[in-house]
Amino acid sequence: MKIIFLLKKASKPLFIIIFILLHYLILNNLALLSKDMVYGDASGLNLNPLPRYGFMRVPESDLTLKYEAVNRLAADFAQIYFPSQQLSTLTTGYTEETLDPWGRPSRYAPLLHTICSISLCKLEYGYASLLHNLGQMFVFFLSFSYAFKRLQIEKRFLPAILLVNFCLFLTPVGLSWFERGQFSLYVALSYLWLILGLIDHNRYCIFLSALFAYVKWTSFPLLFLVLTLWLLNSKNIKELKGNFYLTLAFPVTIIFLFLLHLEFGIHFLVGLFEQEITYEPQGLSLMKLFPRFLVKTLPFILIVLGYLNIRKYKNKFLSLIPYFIGSGILLTIYPTLAFDYSIPCLFGFIPLVIYRTKPFKNNGCFSRGLAKYSFFIFLITASFSINIINIFSSESIVIYGYILFAVALIILPLLNPNYLEN
Repeated sequence: MKIIFLLKKASKPLFIIIFILLHYLILNNLALLSKDMVYGDASGLNLNPLPRYGFMRVPESDLTLKYEAVNRLAADFAQIYFPSQQLSTLTTGYTEETLDPWGRPSRYAPLLHTICSISLCKLEYGYASLLHNLGQMFVFFLSFSYAFKRLQIEKRFLPAILLVNFCLFLTPVGLSWFERGQFSLYVALSYLWLILGLIDHNRYCIFLSALFAYVKWTSFPLLFLVLTLWLLNSKNIKELKGNFYLTLAFPVTIIFLFLLHLEFGIHFLVGLFEQEITYEPQGLSLMKLFPRFLVKTLPFILIVLGYLNIRKYKNKFLSLIPYFIGSGILLTIYPTLAFDYSIPCLFGFIPLVIYRTKPFKNNGCFSRGLAKYSFFIFLITASFSINIINIFSSESIVIYGYILFAVALIILPLLNPNYLEN
């Protein structure tokens, strides 16, 4: 016991040293990428490692010259920034003609374009894209801090921050997330706030989840899964009614936001539907391995499996956290166009899985710890996917890896009868 005590005592200063050293490297990469994002001066070439997908720089045109965007980064943010300069173009911008520098139709709801038109669009493109990234991170870390305090796991906050920042700024996938100006942390927040709202029966948290989910609709399949299983988790009719009224906050918010721009919204849905049904799969899409129809029914298949887990867990909702993580891993590669810089979407589960490994009196702690560390290993391994591809000379091996970790997290608790909480 004395040896264990001494090891724990010695580990604290060691962690502080590691935390400081890694954050020196993290801040260096953040500074280089931010400078390149604002000025387009190729500072990003000094990054170590380099982004997973290289650099996608804004091409020269009259429009990009006007907003000083030539050679800048954040290509996915450009899908909102440039069309938002002329909102009237959204009628065709979702399907055909678009102001995006690469001619890509927008896949973001019209409300986002409206908000961008009166805020970030007032800035030059480089500053707007950097503010988009930093603002997203600020909201994420603020919510992250609240979640750790709410769940009473504050002692694990700094290790979790280290894990997140390591994955974002010291891995090829994380750096690509920043370089492309992606919106993945908003998806992570939608997952986190929804589950916190359900745990606390708090409509305000569920409302926040809906707001963040509306930013990027790829969040909807997993959120639909969580809400459905929350209802199926009800022990009786009375509880089902209460749970139903609680969950109404989510769809009502989404419908209200959609109706604010109904005409543009219809064009947005048409374009989104066309992409998912007709486009060829790209990146790590599950449709590279399985038929489109089977992949598109995946959320419903997961609901059936989730219901079986509910019966096994005896209506204890928090015991579904590993199952939700496994489902989330699968659903990151569910879209027709799926790229691994969506890994940050899963960061919202970090405080939840840590909370599930708090000490309990029963013997289920080993399985919970195994689920937690399996998830963390997946985050780090998936963030170095390009290295795995280079070793095996196959992108499909990464998709199989996603499936393997997902299945393991889904079935792991079922294999241990002592997993359930007291």
